Amino acid sequence: MFAPDGGAIVRGGAIKAHRGALSTTVALIAVAGFGTPAVAATATPVSVNASGGTAPTDEEPVEGEYDEDLPLPDEPPEVKFPDDEPDMPDGLECKPGWFFKITKNKKNTMSVKYHTFVENKKNYTIDYKFTSKKSGTTEVGASVAVSADIGVKILGSIKAEIQASAKKSWTSEIGIETYGKVKAKSTVKGNYGISKENVYGYKYYRGSACQKSNKQHMTAWAPYREGWVVS
Repeated sequence: MFAPDGGAIVRGGAIKAHRGALSTTVALIAVAGFGTPAVAATATPVSVNASGGTAPTDEEPVEGEYDEDLPLPDEPPEVKFPDDEPDMPDGLECKPGWFFKITKNKKNTMSVKYHTFVENKKNYTIDYKFTSKKSGTTEVGASVAVSADIGVKILGSIKAEIQASAKKSWTSEIGIETYGKVKAKSTVKGNYGISKENVYGYKYYRGSACQKSNKQHMTAWAPYREGWVVS
């Protein structure tokens, strides 16, 4: 969220590029679309015992808030961007204003909106189905307070240089399913949420003589897709 110009806004976690194949043990199932905002993520564990059928787990269901920055599988290394700019000819005038410069493409993370798992206590493989039951919204943000104008600059830089699918705000859907198998005597975990493109850089003011001033470094992010991460 953003405050009026210069006001306090979003604080919190970070997110990155989405290149490379997914591992065989961890899958990311992406889903496009929008949903209805809801509350903090909760977990609904299910245990399958050796005698068949479902039964409550021995432990209490896990409920509450989850880390904002769940690592995404198979993220590429962070990439630094050059911070040098060509010399401006003498006498050149620039349009004054605030800008945002990306200096590093950080690893992407997920803002988890729903968490669940299934434990297979049988001696053979079984099928599972996860369905997202909580929704939430992730917005463009930064690790320091930024104005709405800087938020627009952050999003513009991310869309132009790294991730064209990035949006100002993304709300996850309820009722999105994913299927798979659980090996004997093992557990499969599922996290549903919104992937965030994470960058590091700085905001700055460019004067009429094209000079930079008032630099402030920060981590910033923008949501770009939603889906399941199953492991």
